[in-house]
Amino acid sequence: MRTGIPESGDRALWIRFWAFGDILEHLADARNFKKRFPDVHLTFLSHRRFTELVQIQPYIDDVITGSKNTFGEWRRVVQKIRTGRYKWLINTHSGGKSSLISLFSKAERRIGSACLFFFKGIYHESLDRWSRLCDFDISDRSFRSIFAASEDRESALAHLACLPEPRLFAAIGAGSMWKMWPTEQWIEFLRPLASKGWGIVLNGHGPNEEEMGRKIESAIASGNVLNLVGALDFRKMAGLVHHCTLAVGHDTGPMHLAALSGVPTMGLFNHSPTYAAMNLPNIPWFRELCADDHITRAARELPLKNLPAEVVMKAFEIFAAEFLPRAFEWRGNVTGDMQ
Repeated sequence: MRTGIPESGDRALWIRFWAFGDILEHLADARNFKKRFPDVHLTFLSHRRFTELVQIQPYIDDVITGSKNTFGEWRRVVQKIRTGRYKWLINTHSGGKSSLISLFSKAERRIGSACLFFFKGIYHESLDRWSRLCDFDISDRSFRSIFAASEDRESALAHLACLPEPRLFAAIGAGSMWKMWPTEQWIEFLRPLASKGWGIVLNGHGPNEEEMGRKIESAIASGNVLNLVGALDFRKMAGLVHHCTLAVGHDTGPMHLAALSGVPTMGLFNHSPTYAAMNLPNIPWFRELCADDHITRAARELPLKNLPAEVVMKAFEIFAAEFLPRAFEWRGNVTGDMQ
């Protein structure tokens, strides 16, 4: 069967259940699709934790909330998809449950890939190949992809009223300890910035990161530090990051949020190949610092743990000098700005 390309009036379903950073990256992919096919009705299927943020994106026409963790939820998701009469299904997961969702979806054209051999026939084309056939660059990150609602931007200003500008969004957490820069180095990096008049927003979630935020806030002891770790849902986080000048963080969802929202962002990573090379190949306002480029060979088992604060500060000074003069260039004031 020839896969073909979408036509005006077609209905398409984009599937990504988790995690936060991956949701954001696939929303950016979906925006590239919608720019190419603006007259296709695009629905995004995701976990309920993310649907409030997904549904305010101006290129998403509808949202389905779902999960595949239990048979009852899996069956409900399949039934919901079948009633939607989608011609196109784009599944960004490769596991067995997601492949079965695709199989029973009744979608005429199914895009994706399966990691298990006996599911490979379910899909008509891989997403990368299909995007090339449809003549759109799915990995394009040269424009803003994540938007905040006006009410969330306005609410964020109340949080930030106590902070001076410029404001730094510090994404101090990560999905695993291996990806995280230690608390002591964060303190050593952020303390001189606070003393120089930077407003610093600490962001993260979960008990471990909340404890980390408290330690940083206590050690710096400055009115220029605002600890919001654990205090924001994803929509409010998007509204807040909109008003930050620059961002620094690990390979974590909030760091993806900052970069894809148009905030000049510096990412801290362990090893190459790095985040920019794999996930944000064309983003003009993103820079990275790879730890194993700056430490001794003996310390490379845990590169970020051994990355000195002075190295990060030196990289940040270069980064800030490049982006501070035009920090808000990539962000519009209109939620639905698709230009």
